[in-house]
Amino acid sequence: MLNGIKKLFSRNNSAVIDAKLMYSLLMKQSRKKMFYGSGKVRDNYDGRIDILTLHMAIVLTALRGHDINGKLLSQALFDVMRDDFEIAMREEGLSDTGIKRRIKPMMQLFYTRVKSYVGAFEADDPKLLRDNFKKNYSIKSVKFPNKISEYAFAFNSHCAGLSLGEIAKAKFVFKDF
Repeated sequence: MLNGIKKLFSRNNSAVIDAKLMYSLLMKQSRKKMFYGSGKVRDNYDGRIDILTLHMAIVLTALRGHDINGKLLSQALFDVMRDDFEIAMREEGLSDTGIKRRIKPMMQLFYTRVKSYVGAFEADDPKLLRDNFKKNYSIKSVKFPNKISEYAFAFNSHCAGLSLGEIAKAKFVFKDF
C-alpha cells in the first residue's frame, strides 16, 4: 500500500518527467528496423525488449557517474520502463497475479542482460558484446554483431560525455548502421 501511495505522489516529480522523455526516445530508437530481420535480432517481444535493454544499459551506465541525482534519474528510468511493461501486460488482459508472475522473470532477464552489456563496456571489449549477441540470438554471421557492437560502443561513448542535464533532456545522438 505504501509503495502505491509513494508512486501516486511521485508521478509528477522532475526525475519521472525526464525519465518518461528518455524512455520514449530510447523506445523509439530500439524499434528501428535496422536491428531486426534475417541474421539480426528476431522481431518479436523478446528481441525488442533486448534491444531496448541494450539502450537502457548504456544510459544507466552513463547515469552512474552523476552523484545522487544520477541515481534518482536512473531509478526513475527503470520504474518508467517497468510501468510500461506492466501496462502492456494489462492491455493483453493479464490480471495482477498474471503480471506479478511474468514481471519477475522479465526483470531478472533485464538485469542479467544489463550486467553483461555493462561488463563489455567497462572492459572496453567490443568482442564481448559481439559474442553476447551471437550467443543470445544464435547468429552465425559476424556482420550484424560487429555492426551492433560498433553502434553500442559509439552510443556508450556519446552518453558518457553528456552532462546529467543533457541526459535528463534526452540529448541523445544515435548513429544508424
